[in-house]
Amino acid sequence: MIIGTSTSASMTLLSNAAVDKAQANDTQNTLSASSPAVERPEGVKVSLSGEGLQKSSDEKNANPNADIESSGLPDQTQKLLKMIRELQKKIEEKQAQMQEVIADQSLSPEIKQSQVGSLQSELATLTANLMTANNTLDKQSRNGTLSAGEAQQAARLAMKKS
Repeated sequence: MIIGTSTSASMTLLSNAAVDKAQANDTQNTLSASSPAVERPEGVKVSLSGEGLQKSSDEKNANPNADIESSGLPDQTQKLLKMIRELQKKIEEKQAQMQEVIADQSLSPEIKQSQVGSLQSELATLTANLMTANNTLDKQSRNGTLSAGEAQQAARLAMKKS
């Protein structure tokens, strides 16, 4: 009998806890609905003139690898970093082309499959080349061609989008 009584008491406690939780949720919902929306302060907004935007774009497009060239890293490492960026750019372009083909409703399924297959093959080749370039950069870090600081700098430059 003691077991039955404690089970009954436990069930009553659980039931009361569920009612309390439901009432708390109702109160919270009422407060949310009746209280005005919290306004957040705006952040700082910066706008450039058309001329400023153009100049910024021109500087970026003039030499997207200027940061690599001014890094002071060994020439071989700089060439490798430029190659990595170029491969990353080509991979992004191929992925975008593949998305366009997939989304193109005017293509027949056979043509779409053929084009996607071709793009996947090109992507596989580019990805393999990127892995090889990254491995070569890693070897330069491990074999002492680059100091620890240069290796970190090279890693940052390799990850940066051009």
